[in-house]
Amino acid sequence: MSSTDESISLLLSMGFDSGSSQQALQICEGNVERAVECLLSGNISAGGTTANSGVTNSSSQLSLVQSDVSQYSNPLGRSACTVIALTLAYNCIGQFNYASPESFIDSTLLTRSINDGIKLYSELRDNNSSGVEHSSVEDILVACSGRDNIIISSLKLFPNSPRQGVLSNSSSNQHMGLEALLTQCQMDSSESYTAVVITKTPETVLVILPTQSAASNSNAKFILIDSHPRPQQLAPHFPTGSYALFHPTLSSLVASLREIFPVTELGDGVPELMQMMYNSFDIYPFQLSRG
Repeated sequence: MSSTDESISLLLSMGFDSGSSQQALQICEGNVERAVECLLSGNISAGGTTANSGVTNSSSQLSLVQSDVSQYSNPLGRSACTVIALTLAYNCIGQFNYASPESFIDSTLLTRSINDGIKLYSELRDNNSSGVEHSSVEDILVACSGRDNIIISSLKLFPNSPRQGVLSNSSSNQHMGLEALLTQCQMDSSESYTAVVITKTPETVLVILPTQSAASNSNAKFILIDSHPRPQQLAPHFPTGSYALFHPTLSSLVASLREIFPVTELGDGVPELMQMMYNSFDIYPFQLSRG
């Protein structure tokens, strides 16, 4: 039996169907642990079809910058996405007063940020006696606090953060949805752009938001930056490495985010509170500390 067959058999024994298991392993380049995370995240529907959020983007309006390097290019990077997102936040946020995002967010920045993020993740994990593989944003910020040689210690978290939201197809929960919370981040921002880290177990991505006043400029961009490859998502781009996807509006950015973080329907018999907990996410808006 080949290693692929063994991996599929393992996923089948865990209750996943054959089509979903095969697609998850393909997306995750044979990494079984990552495939399980992908299946549990709801990104793949039963039978192996990619989950559809019901929201679509006009591909002609979006532009993509991509690097061949992703967090999976290094064996140490498979669980480093949160540290990478914070590293990207720092590497982007310091440039906003001097240049437009399109002028410096390129494949070189993506590659450098991923390599730096994985290096920092490894250092923090070596110093963490708990052995926890996935670290929260709070844990990372505490571990980096007061260490001048670590760049993300210069990030300043907005007050009243993290801000918790719920993915939902119900209009009654839209005030807790991605668009509502990201709009609030824009309103609270005093800088030209804000870096927002979004986490929903087991994944973390970064978005870059212009202020509401800046967003009125037709050249302003809403940017999704992701260390994960998405070869089955974000058509027609299907990024196979890390990428930055530039959007003309907040709504189009949210449409992309809903592909990555689809609503998971647990069925009518599941209590509403459990539904909300399963679909919860956290956002961490940052600006650069000027102190």
